[in-house]
Amino acid sequence: MLRKCTIMLALGLLLAAPVSAREYFDGTMLVSPQVFVLDYQGSVLSIHTEVPYNEIVRSTIVLEGANGMTITPSYTTVDSRGNLVVRFTSDDVTRIVEVPTTGLTLTGYFIDNGSFTLRATIRVQ
Repeated sequence: MLRKCTIMLALGLLLAAPVSAREYFDGTMLVSPQVFVLDYQGSVLSIHTEVPYNEIVRSTIVLEGANGMTITPSYTTVDSRGNLVVRFTSDDVTRIVEVPTTGLTLTGYFIDNGSFTLRATIRVQ
C-alpha cells in the first residue's frame, strides 16, 4: 500500500510540474548549411526544430552566436510535421559567427509562458 501511494504521489508531482520547465535540448535543432561560408552572399541559414510551431510566440525567437551577439529571424514557417523552421539572412549570420566554429543557441517562448532552448555548433569558413 505504501509503495502504491509513493508511486501515485510521484506521478502527481510529474503531472503538476510547471509548463515553464519544458525545455528542448541538443539534437532537436538541425542547422543548414552545416558549414557557413562567410564570403558566399547567397547563403541563408535554416534551422529545423522539433518545437511545435503553433505553440510558440514567434516574436520572441532569438539566435545567439559568438560573443553573446544575437539576431532575429527573417522568416519563420512550419514543416510538414507541424514543427518550427526558422531562417536567418546571411548578412545577419555573418555578424554572429567566427571561424572555425561557432556555437549557436536558439531561444524563444511558448504561448503558455514556457521556454525553449536549442543548441548546435556549425563550422564557419
